[in-house]
Amino acid sequence: MSMKKVFVVSMAAAVITTSVAGAVSAAPAAKPAAGTSTAQVKNATLTINGNNIIVRSIVKNGETLVAVRDIINAIGAQAEVVGGATVIQLNGHKVSLQNKSKQLDVDGTKVDLNQPISIIGGTSYAALRPLVSSVGGTVSLKNGQLEISTIALIEGAENPRIAGAGHLIVSKNDEQGRNDYLVDTATGKYELLLTTEGGSDLVVSPSGTQAVYTNAEGAVYVIDLTTKASKLITSDTSIKPELVWSADESSIYFLQGDKGSVIANLNLADGSIKKLVEDKVDYKENLNVSASGKRFIYTVTTLGKVTADATNVDEDNIDIDFSANQQQLFSYNNGDGKPEAVKLTTSTDDKVFIYSADGQKAYYVSVPSGEGNASLMSVDASQKPVNVYNEHDVEQAILSGSILYVLASQDEKNSVILAIDTVTGQQSKLYTVSSDVSSIVVKGAQIAVVENGRVLVQAEGGWKSITK
Repeated sequence: MSMKKVFVVSMAAAVITTSVAGAVSAAPAAKPAAGTSTAQVKNATLTINGNNIIVRSIVKNGETLVAVRDIINAIGAQAEVVGGATVIQLNGHKVSLQNKSKQLDVDGTKVDLNQPISIIGGTSYAALRPLVSSVGGTVSLKNGQLEISTIALIEGAENPRIAGAGHLIVSKNDEQGRNDYLVDTATGKYELLLTTEGGSDLVVSPSGTQAVYTNAEGAVYVIDLTTKASKLITSDTSIKPELVWSADESSIYFLQGDKGSVIANLNLADGSIKKLVEDKVDYKENLNVSASGKRFIYTVTTLGKVTADATNVDEDNIDIDFSANQQQLFSYNNGDGKPEAVKLTTSTDDKVFIYSADGQKAYYVSVPSGEGNASLMSVDASQKPVNVYNEHDVEQAILSGSILYVLASQDEKNSVILAIDTVTGQQSKLYTVSSDVSSIVVKGAQIAVVENGRVLVQAEGGWKSITK
């Protein structure tokens, strides 16, 4: 696949001394001085770090040369004149160029140019591609227009989550804890959002404007994704293994306790906690909450049974029947007069990627213990699983609105991303991607994939890397 990196432009003025201004002047387009060049200077529109920028350019001997000063300003580089040469610094690179020279000095290494740096109307012009690549950038052609990227991408980021239009949250872990970053999907530009040690993942709200998390002690915070300010909601230290936003973003549902036996609700206005389901059933997971907040779908895991010598633990001859390990789906209607859990499944297959929009019907990926494809299934109170998709081996499923997005392995080299309408049942193939794609992230019309540790977003029919 062709990866194109496009980033937001930094419009801050470059640090240019008076002598640099004379060497690489930003004067209006001018005709060449007599005896310098017959090339005609034109204003060209380039996509530079995500924005359309007008720069002065010439085409000379079939190669595009651009005004050095214009490019310096557009990419937000630092520059100064040292010993008659213009020295540019960006992304840890140091580039030295001199008028009429056919070489660039890039981090101490000489890079040959096809033609010398030209002077037209008192302005220096250099070949676009080597100038951009010297500071770690890329140049590509898209829809007949040159696209330039010079901002460094975040490296080694994990767990992408869509956070409103045009943004993702990604995380990096180290010995000190976890750093969460907000990434602009149009540009790859990123900023530190939160640093935690032992806290939960950030869970983004339905609107994408805020996210909730717990610290290592279990206290709950909400962070505003615009101001980056965190607000303490409750200091309650009970374990909260799963956090789920209410549809109106006024509260948070969560499983409570180290065994997840309770379903509770946290009011964001006053920090009060109310237990909604307290049926003493342990090991609840995969909590889904309906828009009304009255219905829940979740899984319950039963563990293996000790079948012999249960009391003689010192003799190391305890027999445990692991075939009893099962995970089943349940629904719970808290709006009933006498609410109770309803078992939806009875099969012994592994069940992953559990989703429900209404708290009545659930969708999940069934993973067989033996040969055969993993299948996307649906089930309701009838306890009759329905096969939704199994043409290819299902690797992941995500429910966004009324659409199920499916990542499935097509063959050894390719995977497919499908959209399945849960109302009409209509299926459509959206993309064919590399088999190296390990997961997808979807919210509304936004989609991202993880491929070989990089996060890529869909942009105008192609995949663009926003991390490396």
